[in-house]
Amino acid sequence: MLDPFDAWNRLVAVQGSMARTGLRMAQTMSAANEVVIARTALASSALHSPVRGDHSELARMVPEKVAAFSSAGSAGVSAWWAAQSAWGSEIQHLSALAMRGRPLTAMELSELGERMFSYGLKSIEAAARLGAATVAPVHQKATSNARRLGRKTSQPNRNR
Repeated sequence: MLDPFDAWNRLVAVQGSMARTGLRMAQTMSAANEVVIARTALASSALHSPVRGDHSELARMVPEKVAAFSSAGSAGVSAWWAAQSAWGSEIQHLSALAMRGRPLTAMELSELGERMFSYGLKSIEAAARLGAATVAPVHQKATSNARRLGRKTSQPNRNR
């Protein structure tokens, strides 16, 4: 039986999850800005003095992006596949009801309403998980890079 209080609590939890994902997106954008500024300076330094350039840092740029966005894409595809599977199950159920050759009874309509509400709620929760899962690898890499590069730029250059 449908519990409206449970549904409300689940929707509030989804709102919290989406807010956290939004915060992580803002942190990712801020960190990416810091990383671009720091790496632009490193690339410029390496162009002016190739011997003193931080080539290990410059070599990280492409592989780490590929890894982070691959993880994000994989999470997105997994969630999409699960959503398509759930949607297919619902379509099969509706098709079976439609092929009965008679109108639905009041009880069947009530059960269908509960099932559709439950499916909608699960879809909303899945969308929140999808957002969190796809942002997480990029957020982790961008923020860790910003912290690491922030430490590097705050330390005096030992090569000079």
